[in-house]
Amino acid sequence: MRPSPKTDVLMALDTALRSTGFVRRGHAWLQDRGDGVAGWLGFGLAGSVEVSPLVGVCFQRYDEVCRTLGVGIPTTPFISTPLGHLMADKPIWKWTFEPGGDHTPVAASLVAAVLKHGKPYIDKHAKWDALARELVAKPESLLDFERARKLAIIHVLNGNAGAAGEVLKKERERVADSRDAYARSYRAFAHRFEIAFPR
Repeated sequence: MRPSPKTDVLMALDTALRSTGFVRRGHAWLQDRGDGVAGWLGFGLAGSVEVSPLVGVCFQRYDEVCRTLGVGIPTTPFISTPLGHLMADKPIWKWTFEPGGDHTPVAASLVAAVLKHGKPYIDKHAKWDALARELVAKPESLLDFERARKLAIIHVLNGNAGAAGEVLKKERERVADSRDAYARSYRAFAHRFEIAFPR
C-alpha cells in the first residue's frame, strides 16, 4: 500500500533535513544544541500537500518545570515563529508539493530557506540568559494567553521566585472577575505554581 501524500511529503522533508542535524521526534524535528537546548522545526500541513514551516527553540529546563506543573506538551518550542515571518523580501508562507510528483526539489528549497532564515533565528534565541532578559524586558512579545505563565517560569528558573509571584498575582487580579476557560485554567496553574515554587 502506497503512503499517503502527507507521508510522502514528510519523508521527503526528513531526507532533505538529514544533513542539517535536525532529527525527527514525533511530529517535529529537533537539532541538539547542547546543554538541554534544541532547535525546533514544525510543519503545518494544509490539505494534503501544502506545508507551512515554523521554527523555534526548546529548552529542557522549561519543559521540566512544565512537567512539574502539569502543563504544556514535551518538545513544544518555548518560542517559535512562522518561517515566512523571517523572510524579508517576498516571504514564502507555504511550499506546495504536487501529489505523486518529485518532492526532492521542493523539499530542498524549503530546507534551504530554513537554513538561510530560520537558523539565524534559532541561533539568536538558543541562549537562555539572553532570551530570558529579552522576554522580561519586552513581555508584549509573548502572546496574551501565554505571557503570565511563561514570565513566571522564566523568573523561577532564574532564581527569582518573588518576581514570579508578582507576575502570578498581577494576572490573577486581572482575571479575578472572569469565568472563561482561560481564567479558570490560569487560576489552577497559579495554584499549582505556588505549591511547587513557594516564595
